[in-house]
Amino acid sequence: MADGNKVFVSPGVYTSEKDLTFVAQSVGVTTLGLVGEALKGPAFEPIYIASYDDYVTRFGGTSPKLYVDSQIPQYELGYIAKSYLSQSNQLFVTRVLGLSGYDAGPSWSVQTIGQLEPSGLEHSYTAVTSGGTDDTAGATVVPFYIPLTGDSYYSGSTVGTYAFSDAAMTTPFWTTVPTSLTGIDFGNWSATGQTITLNDGTTLASFNQSFINWASAAMTLSSDTSFNPLLSSGDTAGCTYGQSPCIPVTLDGSIYQYGCVPQYFTETATGVTTAALSAFSYVSSTSVSAATFDVTNVLSTNCSDLTSYENDPWYYGLFEYTGSTTCCTGTTYSGVSYQLYASADTQESTIDLTQATGTTFDSTGGTIVVLSGYAVFDIINYQGVTANTEWDGMDILTLRSRGLSSLSSGGAVYAISANTVGNVVFDCSGSYESVLEDPFATFGISAKTDDGNIYTFEASMSNTAQNYAPRVFGRSPFDKKQVDVPIFVEESYPTLLNIGYKLGKVRGLQCCLQYLPSARATVNTNTIAWYMNEWQTPETPYLVSELQGSDVFRLFKFISISDGTSANREYKVSIVNLSFERAEFDIIVRDFYDTDANPQVLEKFTRCSLDPTKVSFIGRKIGTSTGEFELKSKYTMLYPTEALLDGTYTGSLPAGFEGYRFRRYGTCGVNPKIIYKTKYYNPGEIVFDPPYGSGTGNNVIRSGGDKVSKVYLGVSNSTGAGYDADFFDFKGYIPPTNICTGVAGSQWEVLTQGFHMDSGATVVIGGLGTYLNWSSTTLNGESIFECGVGQFNHEPTLSTEPYKSLRSRKFTIAPHGGFDGWDIYRKTRSNTDDYRMGLTGFLNGSCLSADFPNATGDGSFKKLNTNEANTDYFAFLRGINEFDNPESVDINVFATPGIDYVDNLGLVNEAIDMVETDRADSLYITTTPDYNMFVTTTSDPTNQISPDEAVDNIEDSLIDSNYTATYYPWVQIRDAANNKQLYIPPTAEVMRNIALTDNISFPWFASAGYTRGLVNAIKARKKLTLDERDTLYVGRLNPIATFSDTGPIVWGNKTLQVRESALDRINVRRLLLQTRKLISAVAVRLIFEQNDDVVRQQFLDLVNPILDSIRRDRGLTDFRVVLSNDPEEIDRNEMNGKIYIKPTRALEYIFVEFLITPTGASFEDI
Repeated sequence: MADGNKVFVSPGVYTSEKDLTFVAQSVGVTTLGLVGEALKGPAFEPIYIASYDDYVTRFGGTSPKLYVDSQIPQYELGYIAKSYLSQSNQLFVTRVLGLSGYDAGPSWSVQTIGQLEPSGLEHSYTAVTSGGTDDTAGATVVPFYIPLTGDSYYSGSTVGTYAFSDAAMTTPFWTTVPTSLTGIDFGNWSATGQTITLNDGTTLASFNQSFINWASAAMTLSSDTSFNPLLSSGDTAGCTYGQSPCIPVTLDGSIYQYGCVPQYFTETATGVTTAALSAFSYVSSTSVSAATFDVTNVLSTNCSDLTSYENDPWYYGLFEYTGSTTCCTGTTYSGVSYQLYASADTQESTIDLTQATGTTFDSTGGTIVVLSGYAVFDIINYQGVTANTEWDGMDILTLRSRGLSSLSSGGAVYAISANTVGNVVFDCSGSYESVLEDPFATFGISAKTDDGNIYTFEASMSNTAQNYAPRVFGRSPFDKKQVDVPIFVEESYPTLLNIGYKLGKVRGLQCCLQYLPSARATVNTNTIAWYMNEWQTPETPYLVSELQGSDVFRLFKFISISDGTSANREYKVSIVNLSFERAEFDIIVRDFYDTDANPQVLEKFTRCSLDPTKVSFIGRKIGTSTGEFELKSKYTMLYPTEALLDGTYTGSLPAGFEGYRFRRYGTCGVNPKIIYKTKYYNPGEIVFDPPYGSGTGNNVIRSGGDKVSKVYLGVSNSTGAGYDADFFDFKGYIPPTNICTGVAGSQWEVLTQGFHMDSGATVVIGGLGTYLNWSSTTLNGESIFECGVGQFNHEPTLSTEPYKSLRSRKFTIAPHGGFDGWDIYRKTRSNTDDYRMGLTGFLNGSCLSADFPNATGDGSFKKLNTNEANTDYFAFLRGINEFDNPESVDINVFATPGIDYVDNLGLVNEAIDMVETDRADSLYITTTPDYNMFVTTTSDPTNQISPDEAVDNIEDSLIDSNYTATYYPWVQIRDAANNKQLYIPPTAEVMRNIALTDNISFPWFASAGYTRGLVNAIKARKKLTLDERDTLYVGRLNPIATFSDTGPIVWGNKTLQVRESALDRINVRRLLLQTRKLISAVAVRLIFEQNDDVVRQQFLDLVNPILDSIRRDRGLTDFRVVLSNDPEEIDRNEMNGKIYIKPTRALEYIFVEFLITPTGASFEDI
């Protein structure tokens, strides 16, 4: 508002007011300004909204969510916008985001066990054998024999059933088993081993039974008389009781192998078995020389292809993940393979059945021949077999402690502050053991809080299971009660895990957790908890050119128009129809959650080019963040490189994109990634090869053939590819050196690989060429792209080229890294007066310093500059100040949803000061609490704030402004979109009625009563009596009355001016604001004209018709305009005038007196 005593230097029209009935200041018409929280959208920038559909697109609609343990609607702004836009098409919204961020606290990450690398098997073994010396491998030779004692074929029994006695196995045998075999379990060998599952889904028999099977194969019944000369031509291959002699068995030389056995071991076993056959007197030498030895591969391994699924029983059954003293666990495997065969010392003997005792068969006499001697084990030990380095130790689930940031603590106090106090433990023992070989099996989690309470949970990584970890633990600090579940899931990657498992790259989950400390508890960078930054905007990695020689070049990146966390899941961008012939391509902005098969197109920009001189230039089509071109998109903007703007890449095309920045999980974790779509599959091509086979053979997953029109390369959810939404979230920064003063961390050095369509782009190496400065990243010396399967640096012409079809030339990219900047451990915002710089809340979070010698905090709050700190108080204040320049944002009504003068008086006063002093053209509607805001329910009537208490609150606030108004009580509405009812302040309906008033009447009509004050609500929280309405109105609070015929209705027209005058009414304040705005708009045309009598008359000719029109429309009862001709004013290039007006008051009180007269009285005489 112009001050009569102020000297103006810049040319312009300056108006002022003098309330001759009493003091005043200003208001407007039908353009509303809102500052507050929204579901999404750009931050700290007034955005023009013309319809509710437009609001939904930009800011995301309504949400009934309340701040935790409070009655404050977090997203009240959406309800105000919806109601107001039903009567107006002019709205400016400034979304507020956080400045402080938060310390995410200690973390515990679940990591994968990568499957072993088969290529490491060939040179990683030593041997324990009885069959000879391997000079190549330098194996040692140790004899190892299993005694065979017992019974042969008799009375219908199968040969070998009683080939040894249990007694002989349990003591003499087990005490001689080498330690290299004690970890192997065929069902019941060792309690510490694992059962071996075969590819057909069956389980290998116990070792005892497996040994029996070998003995049965080694000693088989023969009916061939050439092998058994004692059988006559008429005899059958068997013995009748009492027949003597009876030689029913022959030794056929069976060799059992478990896993892949090197060839020379097989050759040795064959030689030894030949000697054993020769020692058997009933086998002819001719038969021995002609024998074909039966080598049985018990586990059905494929030793010619170590990557085959057929080797899964061997890898899973006989290899163990070995531990590490540095990291969570393991990096390599150790395991065995072995073979079983008969020793050359095997001999035949006879047993007199009449002397046999303790046998299980019926014998009364006779003699049979049995085999006694030794079996041989060749044991091949594999040590240090490397696990898959890309997948081993990958973090696929991160747990955080729940906690609370409060007025007294500043930052969060955690339920589990560190592993040295409480702890979180992964359990893979007992019934949870399966998770070591099945990453989707159930595991246990034990959590011990700092106060000693221990909680145990069962969870899994199966996102279709009821015990899926995010369902068990929740996803935020307050979605479950800390007293029930002290930890929650920060991130989860089930899609990535599923792909890794189906590719045969992931074996299971590690039986431990990767622990990292909180940001405030460490003096180094070994933490992933630094989220103590202000809000962030999502953006994509740079898109790059086609391969040019051995290099590619940055072109541009997409930056989201929306800021914050929700923008990470708003959209993705597909680059399609790439044509080298025309040097053009199309841009499709898609919904983040759509599928390639069913894309949901939000926007489309066709025939874009990289030529900045053309109208088709991509920057001109979409708009740029750097201001060269106007924004055309509602979702994204282009950030072009200088070289692109200079025309360096006029004939190029975007052919891929760089990788994503990601955090480092200490020194041991492997970061998650996106599985890009790099090719279009043909029918029958193998996509996945999960562990084990099926009952009918291999269980590989084959493609039915990609339909190119329904598939996109790059970021994709099509066959063979996938991503988890959590990947795109903000992952914090490396903490600054000084946590007390540092307001921003530094970028992680971790980079995932990007995607490029050209198969030759593998030559682009980090640390070389364009990417010389990537030498400090994890891609130093590595190819920075995962690549397609064909060449793509020219227009494809051959039918055999994979990109021959125009519709095959496309890929998708998504933005990442958006961050809200709020402290997620805080139940409500730190925007009360206590969090102003230097006050209690701020000092409890700020470090001790020269500026704040009484501070007791640890760096959660910081001074940003002379006038601003990073508490939420200053975030909201920054939003309010976005409206302080009336020349940049034209509004005339203003509100700050989520803020009230009881809990946020400082911010309310700042808003009033901005409206009165900086703008002087708007009416501010502030919120009056009608209930205790910081309770969990509204069922206790003692928490309701009565009309008397509400009046006391406004009196205590000392607010005295005719630019401000407020209403009581709150109203209950139904949110149909979310199927919920909730109480909100009546601001939404007040704004709607103000817009309605301007539509059907004029701003100087009161927005109240039956015509312009009906409230679209279920009910008011309190049904006011007449006396309560009187109390409120005397106390300057406008009542929301409830009448039986209308329901809730606005029943007041007062501003918060203390003194009684014409300007203590809203309609008069809005009259003045409208009049000033109209007169300023016409008078500005006279600036720089000659300052003489002519220009004075011109002024009168412009102003008088405006005032006369307002008078005719019942806004004024009379007016007069007086201009000064003071020579001194003329010499100062001024023209001063005074406009006297008599505003029309609103009718608020009707008094009717009824007079009862006698029957004969004449009304004319009364």
